[in-house]
Amino acid sequence: MITCTLLGTNGWYSSHTGYTLSILIETADYTIILDAGEGIHKIADIRDEIKTPLWLFLSHLHLDHISGLHTLARVPCRHGLTICVPKGTKERVKAFIDTPYTIPLRELSYPVTVQELSEEKVEFPFSVTTGWLFHSQPVLGYRFDLGKIITFCTDTGPCDMITSLAQDADLFFLECSNLPNMEKRGGFHLTPKEAEAYAHAARAKKQVLIHFSANLYTTKEMREDIVRNSIQDPTIIVGQDDMIIEI
Repeated sequence: MITCTLLGTNGWYSSHTGYTLSILIETADYTIILDAGEGIHKIADIRDEIKTPLWLFLSHLHLDHISGLHTLARVPCRHGLTICVPKGTKERVKAFIDTPYTIPLRELSYPVTVQELSEEKVEFPFSVTTGWLFHSQPVLGYRFDLGKIITFCTDTGPCDMITSLAQDADLFFLECSNLPNMEKRGGFHLTPKEAEAYAHAARAKKQVLIHFSANLYTTKEMREDIVRNSIQDPTIIVGQDDMIIEI
């Protein structure tokens, strides 16, 4: 069984609706974190120790996706951490996790490796396929083969790569930053209806909407109401902080 815990589901900034984006994925053999928004700090509250090798995959370096990196010292990691980042950003990430901003990587209680990824398939103990999404800066989408397929696409406007990465996924995390009827604006984010269309096009078995803009979706109830009134598929899950999903 694979357990996914939504540590943070907000986009842009944390608020009473939730922390900025971070998702914890746990299997019997390894642990994966998707993005390092402020929600990542909760790992130390819900796990006394991470007993398997740990990977952190960053989609891009906008602050709401990396602002929790200063809490890495709280992560109870036994076997070391591999941080995977988009190509061309390794040195920026290493500079961010350093003085004067936070405890340097070299002073953490466990070893850390930072590895760049591009549009390719990478073999760890599991397979990861990456692809560039459509945003104001390079953003990587991820497709993980963990025995079950999990796809993670955040901070993206409409693009074919979303469908490619999510094809026949068992679990599909997709951003939903915009409100309904914002499609005409175009831009770098999705509405509920657009997100639903990608899940259907990809034939994803289960879809979870994440990365709700904190300034647009101002209450948890508003998320549910707006999404339900905008889409037709009742099986789509409206992500909320601390939600646990098993596949």
